[in-house]
Amino acid sequence: MFSFSRLPAKASKPIKKPPRAGKKPTPIGTDHAVSLPTPQGETLQLSYWDLWFALLAARDSAGDLLRLAQQLAGDKLSCWRDSTERKQSHLLDLHRRLTSAGMTVDQIIAAAGDLVRAEKRRAEKFVLKDALRERDRSPAMRETARERGQKAALRGAWPQFPVSPEPFADEIWSKFKRAGFYSENASFGVARKLDRFVDRAVKILKKGQYAEAQALLRGWLTVIMELIEMADDSFGCIGDAFGVGFEVYLDIPLAETGIKESVFFADLLDFLIWEDYGFTWKRTHGYFRQLPPEQADFCIGHLRQRIGELSSSLMDYQSDKALTLLGQVIVERDRFDQFEDLAREMGSRHWERIVQLVDRAMKKRKRNLACQVFEAALTPGPHSDFLQKKYDQLKAGKWDPDPRK
Repeated sequence: MFSFSRLPAKASKPIKKPPRAGKKPTPIGTDHAVSLPTPQGETLQLSYWDLWFALLAARDSAGDLLRLAQQLAGDKLSCWRDSTERKQSHLLDLHRRLTSAGMTVDQIIAAAGDLVRAEKRRAEKFVLKDALRERDRSPAMRETARERGQKAALRGAWPQFPVSPEPFADEIWSKFKRAGFYSENASFGVARKLDRFVDRAVKILKKGQYAEAQALLRGWLTVIMELIEMADDSFGCIGDAFGVGFEVYLDIPLAETGIKESVFFADLLDFLIWEDYGFTWKRTHGYFRQLPPEQADFCIGHLRQRIGELSSSLMDYQSDKALTLLGQVIVERDRFDQFEDLAREMGSRHWERIVQLVDRAMKKRKRNLACQVFEAALTPGPHSDFLQKKYDQLKAGKWDPDPRK
């Protein structure tokens, strides 16, 4: 008898489970986080970086983005300077966007809703603790105010020169490698190559080709600033070569080149502000004394403008360099009516520029003005003790600008 029980059991098919939903990737700083309607009827599309900065500004800086940017520079938890500057660059850009739209940090946070709770920890991690990775940079982080300023100072005015320095700069660069590093021993060879271009400029000047010589040397100055970043000038030979060529450049008569005075002086002053290797230190002393009044007025006005722009971009070091340069111009032009206010603005952050103001006043027998300069500058700062000592000497009738006395 046939029995069904003896038939082999039919294999049952496994029950398919529904596919598991893919894990949502963790958003990164540049991803979209919040849409914020504005009073103008437009919508601000804000990234996670925007939200993170807003959260920290509300927590640590009373909602002030610029104050947070200043705090980042001095925060021990901030990592490297490059990361800090790029984060500050984004903060400045966010402040500009919010100000333009008439919106506030609190409105960003309100629009973020439930994201706020989840993103507080990440805000602290990515803004305050972690160094910025290149792939995480927002558009505003990719080029900082420092990078834009350096680029403009080195090459920005060249299209306005009667003869462009760019072809000369390309030719000079062709004599050097663009990668690697020049050791201190190799710096002698670098300086010899640079010297040849100065000799060439001098020969061009003797032929009366002033605009060409100006363009050659201006391109040469920039190449040295770019080249020194990959060279060890411990022996100082590259700096010495720069000094010789810079002197020739300043001595070229502007009227013979055809360059506009405003172009030349704006370019020169910006170069001096952004030159960071000490190559121009004390190489312009007395230069502004020989200028006609209208040229000196332009220099003072340009420096004032740059101080404001650099300060608003949080470029405190460059802003202070521009202030020092302004002091030099004002001293060399004997603008005594500006001495006291300038000293108050300078404070006691640096001693030398205050001593220069005082010494010039004393040489012109303006002792009361010299005392006023000291009194204006004597605010808390790194050199207040030294300046107080020099002021005490002045009041005792023993004035000497020499810091060793």
